Amino acid sequence: MIVAMISRDPGELPDWVEQGIAGAGITLRCRRCADPDALVAFAADAEVLWFCGPNPCITPGALDRLPRCQHIFRSGSGLDAVPVEAARARGIAVHNTPESIAESVAEHAVALILALVRQVTVQDRRVRDGKWDGSEELQQWHLSRRCLGLVGYGNIARRVEHMLQGFELRVLHHDPFSPQSTPLPHLLRQADVVSLHCPLTNETRHLIGAPELALMKPGALLVNTARGPVVDEAALVEALRSGHLGGAGLDVLDQEPPPPDHPLLALDNVILSPHIAAFSADFERNFWQASIDKLVSLFPTPPAPGGTRR
Repeated sequence: MIVAMISRDPGELPDWVEQGIAGAGITLRCRRCADPDALVAFAADAEVLWFCGPNPCITPGALDRLPRCQHIFRSGSGLDAVPVEAARARGIAVHNTPESIAESVAEHAVALILALVRQVTVQDRRVRDGKWDGSEELQQWHLSRRCLGLVGYGNIARRVEHMLQGFELRVLHHDPFSPQSTPLPHLLRQADVVSLHCPLTNETRHLIGAPELALMKPGALLVNTARGPVVDEAALVEALRSGHLGGAGLDVLDQEPPPPDHPLLALDNVILSPHIAAFSADFERNFWQASIDKLVSLFPTPPAPGGTRR
């Protein structure tokens, strides 16, 4: 069985990752493919296309030229980088490993929530500017016993809920795949903090726009560790400038990196991080081990001696 890693060159994967894949009887080939033609030339005989990060070159047209391809695997969370419908129409299964980053992203979302509620970055800037009395800049409420709204209720959102249990929050979630889902308008009206954890799809693009932001409580907080385009940034800027929203914590933006004149960069009630929620000291091992496990699961177990499958 052949796996074509199309976003890394030979030698760029950790040795233990290559050894783990080879130990499962899988042939791994690596080459950074910059365009569909390079992809087809490199992966014509591969059963699996594997990549991480942005999609370098997988297009519907390229898939038409890869008749042996059975699986597309993107390490990490989110499938917005994959032509999912085109793949499925051709009988190609699509996979990812959201579990590999769930803990780290959840911790980052919690950190943004707490930093916003306690105005950590605002107070840090004030002290550095020689201003010690910062009581007027603090939020006027505690997180404890407030309402948390989770938009999307997968691995990451559930971990956020678990990590914040000590604050005795009332938790609502909106997710079309959950039988306990709360209608989004109700969640937005009730939540003091709204944290976004949904995938980016045609249905969720600009899911949070001007009408939705207007439903949120005055002074409420918005946190986004999902995908930038889930939020209409122009509407968000207006809601923040007007004071309707108390603040926003954003690990993801519509354009990454943002242009130097992006209005979010000038707002004191915004905390930004450069799409690094998934990264931590433990990230690499978790990420690659989950990738090995996924690749191994895609292939049938070879027959054991005597002709029976193990």
